[in-house]
Amino acid sequence: MTSLAILPSLSSAMEDVVVRGVVRRDLELSGMFRIIGDDKAPPGLYSFGDPVDVDAWKKVGAEVIVKVAARPSGDQIEVFGLAYFLNVGQDPVYEKKLVVEKKDVRETAHRITDALLGAITGTPGGFASHMTYSGKWGKNRRIFRMDADGHNLTPRSSPDDTALAPVWSPNGSSLFYVVSKRYAPYVLYRDEKHVPLPFTGSIYSVAFDQDGRRMALAVSEDLKTLIYVGNPDGSQMQVVSKTELATRPVFSPSGKLAWVGGGEGKGSTRRIYVDGKAISPTGFIASAPTFCDTEDGVRIVYSVEVGGDRRDLVMSDEQGRGIVRLTQNMGSNTYPACSPDGRLLAFFSTRNKKQGIYMMNLKRWKTTLVSSQYGESLHWGPLPPPKLSFTSTPKAEPKPKAEPKPDAKPKAEPKPDAKP
Repeated sequence: MTSLAILPSLSSAMEDVVVRGVVRRDLELSGMFRIIGDDKAPPGLYSFGDPVDVDAWKKVGAEVIVKVAARPSGDQIEVFGLAYFLNVGQDPVYEKKLVVEKKDVRETAHRITDALLGAITGTPGGFASHMTYSGKWGKNRRIFRMDADGHNLTPRSSPDDTALAPVWSPNGSSLFYVVSKRYAPYVLYRDEKHVPLPFTGSIYSVAFDQDGRRMALAVSEDLKTLIYVGNPDGSQMQVVSKTELATRPVFSPSGKLAWVGGGEGKGSTRRIYVDGKAISPTGFIASAPTFCDTEDGVRIVYSVEVGGDRRDLVMSDEQGRGIVRLTQNMGSNTYPACSPDGRLLAFFSTRNKKQGIYMMNLKRWKTTLVSSQYGESLHWGPLPPPKLSFTSTPKAEPKPKAEPKPDAKPKAEPKPDAKP
């Protein structure tokens, strides 16, 4: 595992403390690095504008060196990010200075992390994002949201209703979920406002494709639950499921549609279907599918019942091939959700007698507790696009030296002798 050092800070400015703390926590959650402790930091200067002593950090084993800092700038904040990847060379692989609003300090720190990961690995991170889920609230269930690192937990639905199955819109700007008021049928909501749809039965869940051009709904109809697909405004909806029960639709980055399908009765088994074909193993009750656009290609992750009121997570390709068990003998693990960059998987777990939301690196399998919150229908989506660019600022190329101007008149060639 690559050793990474984050330069310490001696600043007492709250902005600096927040930015450095957020970036450090993100890099820990990424599961990609061995973080060198602050107690290993070599003596030196660590203020906002001080240079990085690359050689000193190299001696303590750092392969990647990261400096992040922030300071007040009038009513705003000046933020600086810098990274060296010593396997590449002695020059920074990332360098950026920004001025942002104070209210955006945490989001800015997450975006700095994503840009740093992009510079170090070639693929930007997914920490400028947010999660949502349905959690218990008295006798009801309520929708909550929080940052990708577990901070800023906020309720998003009324405490008087039962709200389920939240999902972010593709660009992260809106939150959709279903609501039942006083035991009435479930209807679709968008940011606390009812979305009219051409159905009389309950709407149990909703999904959107990556471009936001298609919407899928799980709809109760004639004692069945069907998957409909159509336009995001609810027009041109067509049934695509054929099983007696079908729920929890989710679109793949490649455009495929998965859902949970099965029948009524004790002998029926609910399986994961992708574009109408069952891809989960027979004999296992499966639920809560999600897709991850990983470094190894698109993968589908879902939970299966394993007895004793426990569930484990498994992963395969979109056709159900190459099944890998992600959890085993670690409590009950449910409702997986993938990060926007496809590297990380979040899920609810009861492992180690510490129930909460855990995060797993899908390449290295390192798992970390993110939040003590527990619920169902976890979903992870990107924040709306930023107004500023977080890509590294290229250094200005030195101007080439001016070419010497030719003489206005060429020197006359010496005349050959008249006689040889």
